[in-house]
Amino acid sequence: MKKILLSLILIVAMAVSSFALPAPQTQVEAMVNSVLSVLQRTDLTADEKKVQVSGLVQEYLNMESMARRTLGSYWEDATEEQRQQFSDLFVQVLEGTYLNRIGDYSDGSVKFLKQRVKGNKAIVDTQILTDDLEIPVQYKMIYVDGRWQVFDLVIESVSLIKNYRSSYGEIIRRKGYDGLLQLMEEKVKAMRATS
Repeated sequence: MKKILLSLILIVAMAVSSFALPAPQTQVEAMVNSVLSVLQRTDLTADEKKVQVSGLVQEYLNMESMARRTLGSYWEDATEEQRQQFSDLFVQVLEGTYLNRIGDYSDGSVKFLKQRVKGNKAIVDTQILTDDLEIPVQYKMIYVDGRWQVFDLVIESVSLIKNYRSSYGEIIRRKGYDGLLQLMEEKVKAMRATS
């Protein structure tokens, strides 16, 4: 009887705590609206917009989770120094890739469709709307340190993390971690030179 009572108490406690979590869609809306408000400002240069957007977006990303998931099984074999270097370079690659395209979305809007929550994970479905495009974007999120954070983006059914994991895994198999890190450094330098 005590076991049954204890089980019931635990189930109720878990149910109450899951209801107490803030809605993940609220976090995504806050991030998207803050980014759009920067993009639509006419008093900022493109470079100033990139700096501000970068700061805003990084608050909502769980970069450790993104880096770990991107390396997949290779994460465990990497040294702490390699993990840190990879994480730092990965942020720069993501920013270089996506911040250089912010002009493409400055006139767009975002439609929030639905959210699904299961435990400490959630998916928020949205659509980027421009004059001639409707781009489905899913935010995969995890609840960490009292807030929802993004650990993957699925754009037009393509997972950002799986996409990078596939290409980076192939590079690690051929050239090892040092080869991957060197290629990432070269890519970051090339993006800075062209931005």
